[in-house]
Amino acid sequence: MSGCRVAAHCQVRPFIRSRLSAFTLVELLVVIAIIGVLVALLLPAVQAAREAARRMQCSNNLKQIGLAWLNHENAQKFLPSGGWGDGYYGDPTRGYGKSQPGSWCYNILSYVEQAPLRQLGTGTTPGSTGWQNAITQVNTTPLAGFMCPSRRPAKLYPSYVGSANGLFTFLQSVGRSQGIAKTDYAANAGAGVVTASETQNGVVLYIPASYTEEASAAGQAQISRNEGFANDPLDKGDRYQTGVSYWRSELGLKRIEDGTSNVYMVGEKSLGIDQYESSAGASGTPGFDWGENQGMYTGYEWDNHRGALPLQPTQAFGSNAFSNANNVALYQPVQDQGGVAPPDPQEKFGGPHAGGFNMVFCDGSVHTIPFDVDPLVHSYLASRLDGNAVTIP
Repeated sequence: MSGCRVAAHCQVRPFIRSRLSAFTLVELLVVIAIIGVLVALLLPAVQAAREAARRMQCSNNLKQIGLAWLNHENAQKFLPSGGWGDGYYGDPTRGYGKSQPGSWCYNILSYVEQAPLRQLGTGTTPGSTGWQNAITQVNTTPLAGFMCPSRRPAKLYPSYVGSANGLFTFLQSVGRSQGIAKTDYAANAGAGVVTASETQNGVVLYIPASYTEEASAAGQAQISRNEGFANDPLDKGDRYQTGVSYWRSELGLKRIEDGTSNVYMVGEKSLGIDQYESSAGASGTPGFDWGENQGMYTGYEWDNHRGALPLQPTQAFGSNAFSNANNVALYQPVQDQGGVAPPDPQEKFGGPHAGGFNMVFCDGSVHTIPFDVDPLVHSYLASRLDGNAVTIP
């Protein structure tokens, strides 16, 4: 047999070169543009989710504060006192109630799982080195539960302690060098003429110059006279206090005549965005705010107390207080704003959230109150005994 045949399986297949595919520049730009649009659509949703979480945490902070107030009332038989005034700070040697010159924040420390902090300095002598060291440690320990996460973190902030009592003057240098702990929440001081300070609208509540003066016969006489003005429901003069924590208060729940579910306890305080970091300078310097210049343990002061427009006619506001837009603006809650500080005096409730601010009521329930709440309703909710039935906005 002659010739040559190639088996089928031995046939030579042609070599085919494959070509790798790739994006063109136009296609790449289109993909990038689509991704950009998706990110732009997703980012607001992510931010909204984060703000919702922060707002929920703020609400939970107030819930815990409300429970602490109620536990304090159960143990001490009265709600946390507001302290003496801006010259005094929390003192571990002075117990609870009207004898304690520090703020409500200091008074509830043992009821928010901060008992060791509250007990620092117990047994020391006021003015001694050990006492000062304890007071410094307390005031330089920030607490996350007292800060709104939508506003700022728990850290030390510069402070201008301008009017500290003699015992506490060392905190002036501490506040300006290290900074001190602050709070974003304020107790409800009511809808009276004096709603956030011992000196306001021409009214001056007595503040002892020292512990010795407070214990003296003359000091006790002054205190008794002022406490009469502050607590006598029949007087209801300029010094009458209608809130739940105020100057030297020892208020039991039974004295909240409008009902615990109808009266503010503690809420978010108004603060300008430019004042978040505050300033170690005096009044008039950048970032200064009378409602933020001191610390969370300062006695009865704007830093830790806020209120509503006074319900009773007074010389300072007149009988038409609610028809005067300027008067209403001083107390109407607002959302935090940048560029300008809130109007002085710093008495408003408010907050960084859109639409409204969180408040815990005296029954322990937390509600979001709209910034455009009717001024009269706001005052009713701030007063514990105005006798007016209101629906929570």
